[in-house]
Amino acid sequence: MSIFDGKPIAMNPKIVLSASRMTDMPKFYPDKLMEEVNNRLARGLEIHTLVLWTKHPASLLIDPLRSYLEELKNKNIQLYVQLTITGLGGLSIGIKSNGKPLVLEPKAPSLQDSLPALPDIVNLAGSPDRIRLRVDPIVRIKDSKGNTFSSLKFLPVIIKSSAQYGIKYFSFSFLEKNMHHKVDKRFREMGCQIVPPDEEERDRTFHWLKQVESAYGVFISACCVPGFPDSKCIDGELLQRLHDRQEPADSRQPRKRPQCGCTYSIDIGGWPPKLCYTGCDYCYAHANYID
Repeated sequence: MSIFDGKPIAMNPKIVLSASRMTDMPKFYPDKLMEEVNNRLARGLEIHTLVLWTKHPASLLIDPLRSYLEELKNKNIQLYVQLTITGLGGLSIGIKSNGKPLVLEPKAPSLQDSLPALPDIVNLAGSPDRIRLRVDPIVRIKDSKGNTFSSLKFLPVIIKSSAQYGIKYFSFSFLEKNMHHKVDKRFREMGCQIVPPDEEERDRTFHWLKQVESAYGVFISACCVPGFPDSKCIDGELLQRLHDRQEPADSRQPRKRPQCGCTYSIDIGGWPPKLCYTGCDYCYAHANYID
């Protein structure tokens, strides 16, 4: 046995691969995703779970990636999907100072395009419990005309639609100010303003979310949100319970960010991050899009 953060773990547990927090690999880099997994298998590394992050659910259902993922399952490698649906895909929510529409997710699929893919995603993962649906971030924006838009209204719509397929794990964050200078600068240049909730609104939202949880029988977690309990997007203990053979995964908690309880994983997105062409205006990574 070994000790990390005061917690005993088995020696050399199987690894968890993350593809990827830094860019949408299933959509834009499926070949690289497969290459990185194969490289580790060729080196004799044992993979417990491949965590797939995407805003494009249909990308997981297109060959050769889909067939490859099915092959991994046959090798006893679990799939876990971190799927983001915000309701903002292609949606104009206001006007920029240059008179152009404010579309925060110009290349993301719409809500109407994403939701029909959920049954196939559940089938691919093998269980709805292997899907964490991210309504992330929840935004409130004041546009150049002074009009305010909030995406909070989409959260119960998305949860209700997803819960009918057995999906019950959800997470969210708020778009905050003064966290990423380039994001703040981007909105200033558009003549728009991020309006995060104050302490009273956070408390009110917390209690409202508890009502939503109760209404739909789901679990809603905050991802690194001040004023909310810590949570784990990647949870080694949960991945162990979900694994067909309940094989142990690494459960160490590196604590790389405040309020992040995620357990250890290896991100295969590369550094610096590869360009993501979804083009979200609030992206803190290396966004690339045509204005």
